[in-house]
Amino acid sequence: MSLAHFRAGRRAALRAAAAPAALAIAFAVPVTHARAEEPTSTPILIEGDRALPGPLERMTPADTTGPAPRDAGEFLSRLQGVTSGRFGGHGNEISLRGLTQDNIAVISDGAYVFGGCPNRMDPPSSLSALLPDDVVTVARGYQSVTDGPPAPGGTVSIDRADPYDIAEGPGGGIEGGIESNGATRFVSAQARYGLGGAYARGFANAKRAENYEDGDGREVRSAFDQYGGGLEAGWRYGNRSVLSLSSDVDIVEDALFAGAGMDSPWTAARTVKASLDHNFDQGSLLAKLEISAYGSFVEHLMDNYSLRTPGMMTMRTDANSDTYGGRVAAGFDAMGGMLTVGVDHRTNNRNAESRMNMMGGAPTMISNYTWPDMFIRDTGFFGEYGAPMDEVTALKLGIRADLVSVEAKRADWLPGGMGALTARQLYAAYYGVTDTDRQETNVSGFARLTRDFGKASGWIGAARAVRTADATERGIVRYSAMAPANNWVGNPAIKPEKHYQLDTGLTAGEGPWGLTGGIWYDRVEDFISRDLARGQSGVLRSDGASIYRNVDAELAGVDLSGSYRFSESWKANATASYTYGANLTDDRPLYQIAPLSGSVEVVYEQPVWQVGTRLGWAANQTRADTDPLTGAGLDAQETPGHAVLDLFASWQPVTGLELKGGVSNLLDQTYASYLSRSNGFDPTVVQVNEPGRSFYIQAALTF
Repeated sequence: MSLAHFRAGRRAALRAAAAPAALAIAFAVPVTHARAEEPTSTPILIEGDRALPGPLERMTPADTTGPAPRDAGEFLSRLQGVTSGRFGGHGNEISLRGLTQDNIAVISDGAYVFGGCPNRMDPPSSLSALLPDDVVTVARGYQSVTDGPPAPGGTVSIDRADPYDIAEGPGGGIEGGIESNGATRFVSAQARYGLGGAYARGFANAKRAENYEDGDGREVRSAFDQYGGGLEAGWRYGNRSVLSLSSDVDIVEDALFAGAGMDSPWTAARTVKASLDHNFDQGSLLAKLEISAYGSFVEHLMDNYSLRTPGMMTMRTDANSDTYGGRVAAGFDAMGGMLTVGVDHRTNNRNAESRMNMMGGAPTMISNYTWPDMFIRDTGFFGEYGAPMDEVTALKLGIRADLVSVEAKRADWLPGGMGALTARQLYAAYYGVTDTDRQETNVSGFARLTRDFGKASGWIGAARAVRTADATERGIVRYSAMAPANNWVGNPAIKPEKHYQLDTGLTAGEGPWGLTGGIWYDRVEDFISRDLARGQSGVLRSDGASIYRNVDAELAGVDLSGSYRFSESWKANATASYTYGANLTDDRPLYQIAPLSGSVEVVYEQPVWQVGTRLGWAANQTRADTDPLTGAGLDAQETPGHAVLDLFASWQPVTGLELKGGVSNLLDQTYASYLSRSNGFDPTVVQVNEPGRSFYIQAALTF
């Protein structure tokens, strides 16, 4: 089988598993069948391409078109309904169903990694190395209680390839490429070895990018260097059971950010993980046992002088974010379905110190304990049950209770400088709150029903997802007595968000065509809103500082996708997504809501080569929160619509070798994502613009 045919088959299998027609397989199958990996119902088969993501989507980076992404956030933004905001060349912040940051869980091979930058130069999606055969799963909305503390926007899981796919003896691959705009170069290599039940694999990668130019030829500060690698060893035994131990590191150096007052000379993320996935013999009540533990450790440095010309005042922030976690879960063959019960735990500790020097030398005086040694501990108890109700209908139910505890160990540490205040004093000044310790008990749950109608299938779901506030929302401190409008103070008394979600949709297909449509609604009690201090209820000051408060909000959206195969060689795919968001308490648009957007792709393919074109588009967005006098002012501007044309091609000259190339932004359009930050380095440009025209070529060799 050729590489092209293999990838086409794998792509179809992954997407079919994610399509709503096959949700019964993923959501509710008897344990005996799940262990054998056989479906209990037959999904709709569409002879055209199955580019129908629905609420659950799986893909591998090797099966996508376009230039190599600068980070995982940029890769995810190419998927339907996922948008991103640009800060520089690295550190793209993703948004899903109108929610972002900690409303989205990013799980890298079973481990949570939280960024170490209070200003989010390093969101979790930027700290995960993507390998060609990684399986990326995007679950839109709250669909499972087993993935850890609730993430109402959705869950992104990046998992290494199945250890059982590692054949006997040596194997591996290498890929590399170059992109013209920004002179981006990358190379990555994998090696693996299987010997009986034992296996080992490792990878290494490196990427370097210079500043790119936007469509008008203006240079955008976006350069960075990134490199890392990882090792995994394990034992495969019994009924597809695996015991494994892994470790990896990802380092980003000299990252420039056009949308910030600082750059980042150094960010390092290190992760270790041990796991056991044991499948018992068929017929036993206890079907599956999962035990895992991990630790992720992020160090981050940012300053305003080592990578740019400093002003009179030099500033530097040293931060770290350490996360420890694990889980124990058991699967039972119960009443014709799978009952999963378990417990998981996650502790995140974030600590940041900011220094400054008013005279321009090396910053030595501590100006703020920006994260005052924040600890957020979450222990969750969960149960999830899925089973077919009949041959065409499946039901999945889940409930979860999270016990949360919070403390700020440096809340009473006094920084230097004129008029300095401790974190506790600032919490009292802005909110009248002095107690930084908090305890919460949060209950979440969901129900999902799927049904196969023959030539169509549908789903309907309801969920309650409760998200606790993160370290920034609870306790960040950036304070200057001389410039109160630049202050940024977290709220220790902030309440957790309560999301009440409904979603439903339908997939239909026959012969060469397929279509998926879905709608969703999310009513949020106590939405955690970043705002400006104007003496609102619960806010004691009116100095324009950045603060956090609870409001009521609502979000809603529509997702459409379709595919059509005109002939054996020609196919087309199209998508469109729209999200509406409103702050109900203040009667204004919710900030950072992407506009109506989508894509149209046409491909001509032969057994060993293909060529295609893709038009990505976004409508104008006029529902913006841009006025700092009446709103939060977190949107840079109302953005005009845009359309960007890409060309791409691939060729497999011999088995195991694939060449890719193309042109992104062929017409050299100048545009910015609505979610992108304000360009703080170039006052002639409102936002950080996307790259202009860029040519690229890549090669991948597998053996």
